[in-house]
Amino acid sequence: MRTGACDTLRDLYLRSCRWSGAQDLFADERERASGTEALERSLRLARGLQALGVARGEVVAFLSRASTRHALAWFAGIVGGMVVCNLHVRETPQRIGEALAWLGATALLHDAELEDLAREALARSGVRCTRVSLGAPGSADACYDELVTANEPLAAASAAPAADELAAIVLSSGSTGRPKGILHTQRTLLEAAKGGQYAFGGVGRRDATLLFMQPSFAAWAIVMLPFVGAGAKTCFGAQFTPVDFLEAVARERITLGPLVPTMWRMVLDEDLSRHDLSSLRIVTIAGEPPAARDIARLHAHVCPRIASLYLAGEGFTASAVVAFTEDLLREGKAASTGRPAPGVDVKIIDPMGGFDDELPPGEVGEIALSGPSLAVGYWKDPELTRARFRERWWRSGDLGRIDSDGDLWVVGRIDNLINSGGIKVSGEEVERALLSHPAVAQCAVVGAPDATFGERVVAYVVARGAPPSETDLDAFCRGSGGLAGFKVPRAYRFVSELPTGPTGKLYRRALRG
Repeated sequence: MRTGACDTLRDLYLRSCRWSGAQDLFADERERASGTEALERSLRLARGLQALGVARGEVVAFLSRASTRHALAWFAGIVGGMVVCNLHVRETPQRIGEALAWLGATALLHDAELEDLAREALARSGVRCTRVSLGAPGSADACYDELVTANEPLAAASAAPAADELAAIVLSSGSTGRPKGILHTQRTLLEAAKGGQYAFGGVGRRDATLLFMQPSFAAWAIVMLPFVGAGAKTCFGAQFTPVDFLEAVARERITLGPLVPTMWRMVLDEDLSRHDLSSLRIVTIAGEPPAARDIARLHAHVCPRIASLYLAGEGFTASAVVAFTEDLLREGKAASTGRPAPGVDVKIIDPMGGFDDELPPGEVGEIALSGPSLAVGYWKDPELTRARFRERWWRSGDLGRIDSDGDLWVVGRIDNLINSGGIKVSGEEVERALLSHPAVAQCAVVGAPDATFGERVVAYVVARGAPPSETDLDAFCRGSGGLAGFKVPRAYRFVSELPTGPTGKLYRRALRG
């Protein structure tokens, strides 16, 4: 039975699968699924989860790397009206067990190779939870193949969730303590799928994207949902390396390449003449503002069409701020984040004030966002929800300003402000200045303890070839880099590589010791 309404992500997924037909919807190195196959398997898996006792509104947790099977099972939870949550596969059994107890998960679906981790985590959780292997059965209560073959497809008209029912808990990528559980409904995820049409420059059914992000990070769903919504192909990579990325672009005829700046810099240091990038129609850069050189090199050597995105797990693509090529190539605008997507609003507020304490143009403050895909709060944390969400606005924790042209500039994180003698310095601003030096391949700037000033500005630098002298870098920062004297690093540490997190973004905390 089909209805005319498309009010939920569930509705959109069912329609996209039907209309994709024999065309690939998901692909990885081991398995592919067409739209027809995805629909059949997700509906059978949904029925199978119900048969195992998982009810509508209950949490289904995943301990899985990005794959076709994981995506089909994730959408099985969506079509069954369940609440899906991807766990961090690199966490310890103790942390995963704590997360399962905190979530009150009814089922845990995991990769076959993660069975030992899943079993130990469940033992530590103290909760009763059905364990399902996405591969070989092992000691699990059930496995993917059994659920697909032993169950009839879930009737499309049954268990249909309402638009405002909770659909997903997206874990923040915090590395210490319990991560935040960002709450998204069927409606906000539907809006995210639709909003990506603008943010990604228009997604059609002949498009294809490539995800090396793991499912536990918001970027996985942020990129994947608009492609599923358009009936386009999403390819999953096991572990990012520049060569693996470039080879997959050619093999799968990828049209949209989404990476964070650190990953793009690694790609750009490869011999690109050895790889076929002709399928790319647009590349995106997100996670942190790019340097001017990043944009210039992407435009010249990878793809002429670029979108620089300001995104968050709390906002997704229908609450994005976007700058396209024509914006980024304007003089002095390469590091700007552009303007809000349709239906999105942005304001800069006093970080120490309330939601209504808006600052005038040009002043640096906290970025607040409003948009149709904005999350509805945090799991089991009403206090943080009240502090960060109000009347469809969300406080981001990011610092930014709006210039005289109306473009947003993301200055950095509130928690990465370096307090040196009472003067606040944004580490990210100093990084962008250093990255414009021709001998600097990568860098990270943090605050180090200082007996006199409390903190001092320290730069960790990966050089391109022979390291430049500290005197040269100082002069560059004060000159072409445009930094005031108090922002210039007081020390430089030359290293062979910088620490990164699982999403490829800089992991500055490791440098603070």
